[in-house]
Order: sequence, then structure tokens, then C-alpha cells
Amino acid sequence: MSIRGIDRRTFLRRTGAVGAAVAAGGLGTALEIGPREIAHAAGSTQPVKGGAITVAIVDQPVNMDAADGELYSSIEVYDNIFSKLINVTNDFKFVPNLATKWAQDDMKTWTLDLVDNAVFHNGEPMTANDVKFTFDRLPMHADGVFFAAWKRTEVLSKYRVRFHLSHPFGPFEASLAAFSEIMNQKAVKSGDPKLHPVGTGPYYMKQWVQNDHVTLARWNKYFKPNKPYLDQVTFRAIGDDTVRLTGLQTGQIDWIQQVPAQQSNSLLSSSQIVSSPGKPYFPYFIILNCSRPPFNDKRVRQAIAWCIDRAQFAKLLWFGTSVTATEAVSPPSPWYTGIDPYKGAPDPERAKALLKQAGKENLHITYLGQPNVVSQERTGEILKSQLAKAGITMNIQNYAPAQYFEQFGSHKYDLTSTYWSATLDPAHLYFPLTYSPSGWNFPGISSKRINAALEAFVYTTDLKKRHAAYPEVVRAVADEAPVIFLTNQVQRYWTSPHVHGSAPLPSLEIRLEDMWLKR
Repeated sequence: MSIRGIDRRTFLRRTGAVGAAVAAGGLGTALEIGPREIAHAAGSTQPVKGGAITVAIVDQPVNMDAADGELYSSIEVYDNIFSKLINVTNDFKFVPNLATKWAQDDMKTWTLDLVDNAVFHNGEPMTANDVKFTFDRLPMHADGVFFAAWKRTEVLSKYRVRFHLSHPFGPFEASLAAFSEIMNQKAVKSGDPKLHPVGTGPYYMKQWVQNDHVTLARWNKYFKPNKPYLDQVTFRAIGDDTVRLTGLQTGQIDWIQQVPAQQSNSLLSSSQIVSSPGKPYFPYFIILNCSRPPFNDKRVRQAIAWCIDRAQFAKLLWFGTSVTATEAVSPPSPWYTGIDPYKGAPDPERAKALLKQAGKENLHITYLGQPNVVSQERTGEILKSQLAKAGITMNIQNYAPAQYFEQFGSHKYDLTSTYWSATLDPAHLYFPLTYSPSGWNFPGISSKRINAALEAFVYTTDLKKRHAAYPEVVRAVADEAPVIFLTNQVQRYWTSPHVHGSAPLPSLEIRLEDMWLKR
């Protein structure tokens, strides 16, 4: 089965450049949650309206067209300008949003009822026609891969739509919760959606001074009563972890995405700032180019896997602000299996035996990196040391971003590292990255076993069958080793004590409508 609407260039922007930029710092801190964090996250008093805050994210937003999904920093902003059909809670439950209810009519058909009081920021009422327009655009843009089964959208009435799929699609609800920002046809046709986003979300874009800040203001016609709480939110991009933390400590900033990893544990006891609970939502991994020697030989890929010491990556790269990972998700994800075919690694002797079987005893390989991406550089250095124990010589070759992505996208590399920012459903990682026909198959893997495992997992809507099928996906990908998971970075938010309602979500969106100021 084929993937619709694949755009490699957008993929590289979203999962390559995004991963490099966000992972350059340390994401969050360890998983332990103290009583102070729990009380603050739950909210000790009733939310109140009013006030403005400044939030600091890592990178500059570049594009507000929700159909493009260009850079996580853009998504962080526009997820508060647009509304999705359904939302996901921090305990992985799907709840109504623009869709009041949804039902599966048959294996390939879903019907959704919509709210009747949502209004776009240009004054246009939201109807089923806007849902159809939004999904009709998706195949031309990046998110087409996450809606691979969508065939057509039928408008049944003003506030009811029906999705017709080409085949059953297990991640249906997860895809809606992660990527279904509804756009207005009139706004898209009459203006540039990259610069002038018009949604039905809790905030509208008041000002965007590119390379400086984005200011959002409360949308008074928001379809949810009494929300949002804040009057205004200003996004600023501050790439340096220390500068970002200083801004929070001095009161210039109210919310930040991450702190220097080395300081995170000590900051948990600070009286100046407050931490949210930490959640591991950023899997970091090595990608091997399976389309050419030496990694077209599975035994060589497995040898690399037997060399990996994940605990060392967690300690030396992330300073304990991550968990080791052998699959796409970690607890508390309901999909987590804990399967590890390489239990006991690192085992350099086993790696040497595999290399000998493959006739690659004196293996020389090149790691593709970027000099300004700290996490990628450190990953390369740690990996080089680990592989040397099995007699593997790894040269680190750094490229400027444009050259890096050209090498990566055209399969002119041996191995590299990155992370993935879409793991609400593990199909969102495994399916585009390791399914042979996928246009996002950057490892260049062609495996009947992986394809069969993925089809059994993705192309069914029966939840019990999906859970039964998922372990084989983990085993097959681990055995074939086109990607080797290292760690899962923990997402943790840091705020001033008067900011409430901020907590990591498995969709990775910064849901500002839930945040409020204690005054």
C-alpha cells in the first residue's frame, strides 16, 4: 500500500532540522515527581481570568500554515491559534474538541459531529466545509503521511462530516489529536497562511515580528465557555539554555521549555521557579543507511546494536535528563512493551563475531553530523568510543545544515542521529520511517518482515489486535536495525510560581488555554 502526499523536503525540515534544533539542549529532567510539583500541576486554587505571560521556546517559528508542519517551534505557536477535531489528555485519552463525538460506521468509514459555535478569527463560522477543505489540502503537504489512509471527506450537513478511508487505519484518533488543525478556506485563499494564520483556537495572532517575537491575544468568541484564561501570550525564541533560565529567574520570562541539563536536578528544589512533571516524549536514535554497503548487511547493523551502551548516552549526553530506550515509546505510554532483543548490550565480542560472519572485521564508517548541533556532536563522540571496542573505526564528518540534509535525504551517508517528535501512537514513527514504500523511509530499509508487522499494526482499528500486533513491530525493527533507539528525552516545563496549568502532553503541544495566573 502506498503513502499519499509525501514531501521529503518538508520531512527534513520537520524531523531533521527540528530534531537537531530542539535536541541541542537538554530536554527536561528526570522522571521523579515531588509533592511540590504535583500540587502545582494540579492547581491549588481555582483558575482566574486575566493577565499576560511571556514564554521562551528554543527556536524561531517560521511558518504558521498548519498544513505544512514546518518546525516544532512553529507548531508550538499555531496549535494555540487553530483547534483540532479532538484532543488528547495527559493520560492518553481522546476527548472532544471541535468534534463533539465520532463513531466508526464500518472498517473504513468514520462520522464526526461538530460543534456549532466555533468561529474563525476572521468572523467566519466554522462548518463541515472547513473540515473538508483542511483535509483536501493535506495530501499536498507534510502531514499527508500521518493521514495515509484518507480517501475523501464527505460533508453530510453543516456540522457533520464523514471520512472515507482507503483501508482501516488504527492511528485514526491519534492522527486527529496530533495533526487535525482546522483551517478556513476563505482565509487561506485570500491571504498567505504561512504568515497570517486564521483558526478557531483560543488565541489569535496579534503580532508577529519575525526573528523576535509572536504575540497572541485571547479570542473572545472561543467556542469553549470561560476559556482561555490569559489575555495575552508572547512567544520569544531563546536558543541558549542558560539565557533562557536567567530570564525565568529574573522575572523577564514566565515559562520556559528547558533548562541546562546539568542544573535540572538542583533546580527542582528552587524556590524561585516551579517544574511540571517530566514525561519522556522525545525518542533519540541512530539511523543506518541500509541502501548501500556496509549497512545493507543486517549482520553489520546488528553488530552496531550490540555495541550500544544506552546508559552511557543518558549519563554523558543528557546528564540523567532522559531514560534509556529500546523502542519508540516509554512509560507512561500505553503502547510500551519493554522488548529488548539486545539485552545484555554492550557486548563487543558478539559484535565482532557478527562482523566476522559478514566479512567486515576492519570496518570503517562515517557518521554524518552538524557542527552546531551539540547533541549530535556528542552522540557521535560517544558512539565512536563505543564502536571502537568492537574494532570499528568511525570518522565523524560534519556538514553545514543544507549539505547535511542533502546527504541525508539522498542516502549519501553511513549513519547519523536525530529524534522524532510524533509518538502519540508509535505508528507515527515506525510507519513513515521503516515501511518500505514510504517516501520518508530514510534508512532505505526494505524488509518484508517489517512491512508485514506494520500492516498488521496500522491497518486494523481493533485496539486489542493492535496491541497484540505492536510487539512484533518492535522486534522486527530491532532485529533488522534500520534505526537503533538510544534514549527518550524527558519533556519538562519550568515556570514562575504564579503560572499554573502547564503540563507536558503526549502530543507535545503547549496548550495555553489551560494556563492561568495566580494573582
